[in-house]
Amino acid sequence: MNSHIIVTILPCTFQCEPAEIRVWDGDSLRLGMTSEAEAIRIFNIDAPEIDGQCAYETDLAQQSKNRLAELMAGQQIVIHRQGTDRYGRTLAAVSVNGVDAGDVLVSEGLARTWGGRREAWC
Repeated sequence: MNSHIIVTILPCTFQCEPAEIRVWDGDSLRLGMTSEAEAIRIFNIDAPEIDGQCAYETDLAQQSKNRLAELMAGQQIVIHRQGTDRYGRTLAAVSVNGVDAGDVLVSEGLARTWGGRREAWC
């Protein structure tokens, strides 16, 4: 069963204030705990799907999700919004203490740079 990971972050624009997010997978999160929480898709990466096509993808997806939660927990976060996708999610780059979270996941082999379309992981 897939469940989200809840972490407390410090989202920063003009000032930093504690907030909670739910990490759904390696490239999706929700800012806030209510049903109206902003859904955010990290736009510059493609992470494997939790309900993947094979055991490898599912395992890598869980690792990616856990790593994103670990990177963000208790840290200063800046969300660089870039618009919305066809599902109404906010497309954004996410910086953790000034470092792009998507770039970290890509460098660790837990995601790919987004190339404009989904590619198979299996």
